[in-house]
Amino acid sequence: MERSTEQGHIGKSEDAVSALQMDEVVDYQGTVEPMLPVQEASVVQLRSGPPPTNLAVFSSEKVSVLGVHHHAASVGVIVTKPECFGFMWWDGQENCKINGETARSTVLYSQGAQDGFHAVGGARQTMGAAVCRDDLIGAVAALRGIGPEDVLLNQSALELLPEAAARFRVNIKGCLDRTIHHERQGVGGLETANQGEAIFGLLVDVYLRSTQHETRNYRGGAPEKLVRLAEERFYASQGAPVSLADLCVAAGVSQATLYRAFHSVCDMPPLAYFQKRRLSDARRTLVNLSPQRGAVKYAAFSAGFTDLGRFSVEYRRLFGERPSATLNRQTP
Repeated sequence: MERSTEQGHIGKSEDAVSALQMDEVVDYQGTVEPMLPVQEASVVQLRSGPPPTNLAVFSSEKVSVLGVHHHAASVGVIVTKPECFGFMWWDGQENCKINGETARSTVLYSQGAQDGFHAVGGARQTMGAAVCRDDLIGAVAALRGIGPEDVLLNQSALELLPEAAARFRVNIKGCLDRTIHHERQGVGGLETANQGEAIFGLLVDVYLRSTQHETRNYRGGAPEKLVRLAEERFYASQGAPVSLADLCVAAGVSQATLYRAFHSVCDMPPLAYFQKRRLSDARRTLVNLSPQRGAVKYAAFSAGFTDLGRFSVEYRRLFGERPSATLNRQTP
């Protein structure tokens, strides 16, 4: 898999800064996760099409930003670390849903009481940012003249005026572009490190100026929470078969409720989603394996497939190439 990367640390001060830009990305675990305060960053491809491209990452000790262009229908999953708080927004012509809600250009979505985000849709650009909870709470409390204990980060959506939403997007993109430019030019120092402070300030400002929607209440739990519980059960299986009954027990809901949650958050039934997830996991494994005999079999078995013929057919249908082609096209 041919990939073009530009990566490096551009500040070695107390607030070290890192930037990364990639023309194509498949392995989020090996590229994005080490740079961001996340427990998981992944994409599950749902329908045939090219992989995500033009990934850009900015990471400092105070704030991190991730931007990705998606070209095929997929579910992007971001789970932040407990000490952090995340935001996500969307741009594009096709509809996108964030945590089961149809995304709007005037809304900055925050994780609220959840541990992260599920963003599902077709061709689109999604961007997200994560900050230290204590830093955000401290800044909001100081600017509002209240105590930190009175700042409750339980909002799931921050509604903005159209002009403010457009300005926020332009400003964030400008900070990210300047950081990448500095990285290409080999320019570091205080000017680049200040981009982290600028992004943090933009997030605090938009938080204070927005109309905040309280976290939604659902009977039986929010759809994204039910999906996360099912995903945790899937992870625990370590490639072993997982039944619909297993997922329902893990989420503590009926089959009908679980189906509704997955259709809302992932645009497909649970077992179909996890089948696509296994295929996406196998693709990521193939990208990181050296071309040698038994590599395709290893990738298939590691992802939970036992029938190599069926695996090859489903893999080609989703990604447009045989598993061996993915393995042999990669570069070190």
